[in-house]
Amino acid sequence: MADVYADNPKELQVSRIAARQHGLITTGQLLACGLTPSGITDRVKQGRLVRVHRGVYFVGSAPLSRDARFHAAVLAVGENAVLSHIAAAALWGFWNGQVDPIDVTVARDVRPRPGIRVHCVNELPRADITRWRGIPVTTPAHTVLDLAATLSSDHAFSRVVHEAEVQGRTHPERLRLEIARHPTHHGRARLAAEIADGPKPARSDLEVRISSFLRRHDFPPFLMNTTVPGLPTWIEVDFLFPGQRVVIEADGARFHDTKRRRASDRRKQAVIEAAGLQVIRLRHEDVEPALEQQTRARVTNALSPPAPIRTEAPRAR
Repeated sequence: MADVYADNPKELQVSRIAARQHGLITTGQLLACGLTPSGITDRVKQGRLVRVHRGVYFVGSAPLSRDARFHAAVLAVGENAVLSHIAAAALWGFWNGQVDPIDVTVARDVRPRPGIRVHCVNELPRADITRWRGIPVTTPAHTVLDLAATLSSDHAFSRVVHEAEVQGRTHPERLRLEIARHPTHHGRARLAAEIADGPKPARSDLEVRISSFLRRHDFPPFLMNTTVPGLPTWIEVDFLFPGQRVVIEADGARFHDTKRRRASDRRKQAVIEAAGLQVIRLRHEDVEPALEQQTRARVTNALSPPAPIRTEAPRAR
C-alpha cells in the first residue's frame, strides 16, 4: 500500500488514518491530510469515500462491519465520545440482541444524530472509559451500571450481568466498586440488588428467569447449581434455600422432556425429599406473567414454616 501512494502523501495519510479506524475517516482528518472540501465532494461522487454520518466517511466500497458502524457513531458525535449502553455491551460480547440505534455517551450537550442515541452526561471520568478493538468505549463494569438504569426488562438485565460474569468481563466485587464510585447514578440500586447474593452461575435461560423472579419478589438468599450438604455429591440442585431446606428445580423442555431424564429427575427428587427437603419444579410458563403470582404463592408457602394442623378435641363418650 505504501508503494501505491509513494508519490501521493495525501492519499497515504488518508489510508493510514482509515486503517486505524475500521476504514473510517472524518472531515476534520481529511482536511488535515490536505484535502479541500471540493476534493472531499469529488471523492464521494467517485465512490472513493462513502458518507456514513455527517462528517464521517468510509474509505472504499465494502459493506461496513459491525465494529465499523460502532466506531462511525462515536466519530460522528465527536471529541471525547464513547460507545456505551447496549452498543458497548454488544462490543464487549455480553449482549447479542438488536443494537439499533447505537448508544454513544459524551460529557457535553450534543444534538441528536440519525441512527445514534446520544447520552449527554455532566462528566465521564477516565476510569469509566477504555478502548476495545480500537473503539473508545465504557468499561464493562460501567456498561453494566448504565444498563441497570436503562434496560426495562429485568430478565434482560439479569442476563447481561450473568453473561458479563461468565465471560470474565467483570465480577460482583468490581461491580460493587463501580457502584461506590457513582453514588448518584440511577442504576446503582438495581445493580446492587442484582449482585447482593454474589455470582449466580446460571446454566440456562430458564435458570436466569427463575433467578430474576426470586430476586424480584425479595425471597431469601439462595445458592445456584450447588450440592446439598449431607447428600451424595452427584446430587446437584438448581436452586437451594439452605435456611429453609427448599430446593427449586428448573425443568426446561430441552433437557428434561426425555424418558431417561425424567427417570433421573424422579430418582434425584426422591433422595432429596428423603433427606427432609422440599422440592418445587418450575417450567418456563410458571415464571411468565400469567402464572407469576401463583408461582410466587407456591414458593412463599414452601419457604414459610408450616402452620400447625388444628384438630378438634375428641368428644367424651
